[in-house]
Amino acid sequence: MSVKEREAKILEYLRQNKRATVEELCRAFYVSEPTMRRDLATLSSEGKIIRTHGGAEHKSELGENLPLSLREREHSDAKNIIGKKCLDLIRDGDIIMTDGSSSALALLRLLDGKKSIIVITNSAKAPLILANANIKTFVTGGELVPDTLVYVGSYAENFIRSFNADICFFSVRTLTEYGALTDNAIAENSIRRAMLSRSKKRVLMLDSQKIGEPCLSTLCSLENVDHVISERDISEHFPKYKEKFI
Repeated sequence: MSVKEREAKILEYLRQNKRATVEELCRAFYVSEPTMRRDLATLSSEGKIIRTHGGAEHKSELGENLPLSLREREHSDAKNIIGKKCLDLIRDGDIIMTDGSSSALALLRLLDGKKSIIVITNSAKAPLILANANIKTFVTGGELVPDTLVYVGSYAENFIRSFNADICFFSVRTLTEYGALTDNAIAENSIRRAMLSRSKKRVLMLDSQKIGEPCLSTLCSLENVDHVISERDISEHFPKYKEKFI
């Protein structure tokens, strides 16, 4: 198989599977890791794929905002580990802001043992999770995005700006190698930006697989967050911000 033929087959594999690790692609095409990494570097430089930490994604995801139902199934074990780590940052009586990310929802499912906390969110699904936990919840309202079950728009943003929070938990689609937090959903990034501005402490919940190429919209930089919580230690990739990683 020629190099061009293999590259074409790699593209087709990513179209069908959306994403893959280098190891997975090596097994699929019977080549070494250095060879596969060269193929991926070529495809990335040609704008045909998105390089991620340890693999690649199909290019079409750059402009897409994945449905919540799909994101909740992605790396669910990692999100549960991240949620449990986040619990250590929450004190009884805290006012918490969360976005509608699947990582934030994983945290909300673990809050039952906390006392006298208040949750402020733009997630339409959050009240269903918190209903039986005796946790006071404020939901923004606004324009509902059906696929992601979050509220966006000026009404939701103004609602957020009317509150002050102790801590904000949020996630994004990718963290780039140079420390930019990016996502495909421009309207949701606007909500997150409002939450960050009204919170004393800002915590990025980041599945380690989300280190990768930039998405459509940049939210902020690692300089603008206080902590980054992942399911494993990824601080080696960001030595300048090593102290922020938990």
